[in-house]
Amino acid sequence: AVVSTQSGHYGREGKFAAAFSLSLALNMPYKCLGVAEKMLGLEDGTAQLRCLIENLQADEIVTLLEYIATWNTNSKHTITAQTVLFALLSSKQSRSFATNPKLRTHWEALIPYTERHFERLTKLQQQSTFLQYTWDRMKLTEV
Repeated sequence: AVVSTQSGHYGREGKFAAAFSLSLALNMPYKCLGVAEKMLGLEDGTAQLRCLIENLQADEIVTLLEYIATWNTNSKHTITAQTVLFALLSSKQSRSFATNPKLRTHWEALIPYTERHFERLTKLQQQSTFLQYTWDRMKLTEV
């Protein structure tokens, strides 16, 4: 409980790297999600996240990928999950992912939900394009 409280203090003090690492170590996926969301809300948050991910150990990467797969199941957390996933995949450590058999199940868990979110966003984009087209046509008839 004391260590969990420490994680909360780190987050409030802006020590996101420490809070992120601690939430990984304590197996607290939604605490880690909260820290990632706060970090990404900063002006240089994406850069901080990338730097943090570059310094993760192999076991922490497995844990983080497991968390990302969990977050990705809920559309409310998709943006954060996909942003962290992109940072992970664009890190220098991504070269070693193919050789780690523990990661395979987490990669496979990401695929269906990522496809579902992509389809949902594609449909939303099509609907907004149609709405814009309709609006533009209505304005032309008013003139």
